[in-house]
Amino acid sequence: MPLQNGARAAAAVEAAEAEHRQGKPVPAPARPRPVVAVLLLLLRVAALCASAAAAALAATHGAALRRAPFRLLLAADAIVAVYSAFEAASAAWEAARGATLLPEPVQLWFDFGHDQGFGYMALAAAAVAARDVAASSCAGGGDAACARGDAAVALGFAAFAFLAVAALVTGFRVACFLATGSRSPPPPAS
Repeated sequence: MPLQNGARAAAAVEAAEAEHRQGKPVPAPARPRPVVAVLLLLLRVAALCASAAAAALAATHGAALRRAPFRLLLAADAIVAVYSAFEAASAAWEAARGATLLPEPVQLWFDFGHDQGFGYMALAAAAVAARDVAASSCAGGGDAACARGDAAVALGFAAFAFLAVAALVTGFRVACFLATGSRSPPPPAS
């Protein structure tokens, strides 16, 4: 079983103290590179913007709100926007501090599972609303209300795409954790 972060940190402190007692200079602890955290932050903000815009457009399309697919799109994208806001704050915390809000294994599995669940929810809602738009009177072009409906569906699919890429990144982080005991990939061997 790989070392957990607490055990790894304790072992690093003990090794540094032993080197200090021997008179060797103690190097500063390496801070994890925040590249992946910043990438996740960007993906979370993009998902937040796309899902909030899709929810806003679905809410302003009054005629469509009488139909269940657009109510589903509104609800799903509003839920995804709230989740993305919390995850963006968590990713900003991690990028700034280099630590996760929750214990590392819990945070990694939480992010991975919820990215998938909310991503598929956004995909399902956008697909149902797209089918409804295609079957409605808007299929042949139309007015501004039809354009708002089309844009809401497109932004719903965009929100799914950003969450799908975030799920790939968080899946990579889970795989790194399972292989090395840390969410960061190991440094290249030199």
